[in-house]
Amino acid sequence: YLPLKSAHLSAKIRLWGWQKFALLSVIFFSAAALIYAPLNSLIIFNLSFILFCLTIMGIRGMLLYLSMTDHRPRSPQDEALLKDNDLPIITILCPLYKEELGLPGLIEALLALDYPHHKLDIKIILEEKDAGTIRLAHKLCAQAPFDMVVVPDGPLKTKPKACNYALWSALGELLVIYDAEDRPEPGQLRLAASTFAKLPKKVVCLQARLNYYNREETWLTRLFAIEYALLFDLVLPGLDRLGAPLPLGGTSNIFRTQCLLDLGGWDPYNVTEDADLGLRMARAGFTTQMLDSTTYEEATSKTGPWIRQRSRWIKGYLQTTLVHTRRLREKQPWQYYLTLYFLVGGVVLAALANPIFWGMYLLWLLGWGDFLEPLFPPPVSGLATFTFLAGNLLHIWLFMIAPMRRHWHDLVPYALLAPLYWGLQSWAGYKALFQFLIRPFYWEKTSHGPGQSSEAVMAKAMPQTPSIGEP
Repeated sequence: YLPLKSAHLSAKIRLWGWQKFALLSVIFFSAAALIYAPLNSLIIFNLSFILFCLTIMGIRGMLLYLSMTDHRPRSPQDEALLKDNDLPIITILCPLYKEELGLPGLIEALLALDYPHHKLDIKIILEEKDAGTIRLAHKLCAQAPFDMVVVPDGPLKTKPKACNYALWSALGELLVIYDAEDRPEPGQLRLAASTFAKLPKKVVCLQARLNYYNREETWLTRLFAIEYALLFDLVLPGLDRLGAPLPLGGTSNIFRTQCLLDLGGWDPYNVTEDADLGLRMARAGFTTQMLDSTTYEEATSKTGPWIRQRSRWIKGYLQTTLVHTRRLREKQPWQYYLTLYFLVGGVVLAALANPIFWGMYLLWLLGWGDFLEPLFPPPVSGLATFTFLAGNLLHIWLFMIAPMRRHWHDLVPYALLAPLYWGLQSWAGYKALFQFLIRPFYWEKTSHGPGQSSEAVMAKAMPQTPSIGEP
């Protein structure tokens, strides 16, 4: 249990004493600087964010290059896959809450996996007060390989808490999490087990790619699918090649079970327990690799649920950044800090700061920004213009490249709507900051529809994604 085993790695306490002192000191000295030298202080703040954006551009470009020039074999060929008798037992954790609509499709997808059923330990994790899902689970999951685990009710209701409750009874040498709306490719677990058999013991996690089967439903699901294609097909493979920690997705990460037990499981107080765990594994000297297999999920298709989901993610990224900066004397490889500060913490900073700089640019564009001119003396103004134009064009271009690699050419024009999507992310960012202050451990449930059957999902998704490669 992480808060007891390694309290400094848990988000249970939002800020440690020195972090509170450092934050108050930054606020005090920033306020003092603004009072005594307001113009110079604002120029420095401005320039600092511009340099941060330039660094992010460089990192994104580097990761794109690394992922697109990586020609290493990612997984065993069909003839090298383990046979049934050689496969290890795998525990599948399925944390559910109010998922009566999604449970039948999930069970169908799990039973369709190309893996011997007698070597599956499927734990259907249910909340004590979720009577509807419990009743349905009793009807559908009464026999092996299913095992129903009921989590006692309590003040803390988070997915990592539920997963921890089931972890200690896991029978498998390997363990994976699937959510109610997940439809993994049938060969995913056999591929993962075969890959682990060829890897050194320090590789303790394989992260499958994630994307959406309902990507064509609305403009929002299309952009969500593009974002996931960028993240799981380009950014994370680039980090993998660089040897940097991967901020894991919340599902379809296959672990060596013993490693999870040794690390104390997931942090029940962190609402992006997956990203946190990826960094904790790296701190302990373990590594994660990408798995060349895709799990299809159901994207939220309406703005309200999307904001709720994204605000939880950003709040969790803020928790994770604060947790992993507590012991600065602990030396880690530079790749660790790249992931922590620029890809986890950077998401939070960008979401909060972008609207301010977009607003300044809009005022200048409309001819109302003369009062901002002192903030952009000649060297800074040129750098700011380049960063704004080149940075946004680069990220729109990445939003075009990502779906093309999955042969989703119909999604490419929607990349032009990316600025609107980033605006929603900033809305979610400010909501996340507010919640971090008043409800840090609140888990906002993401509503999904009934989903689709495993067969329907694969029939729709697979013909359009014959391979992940250059267009």
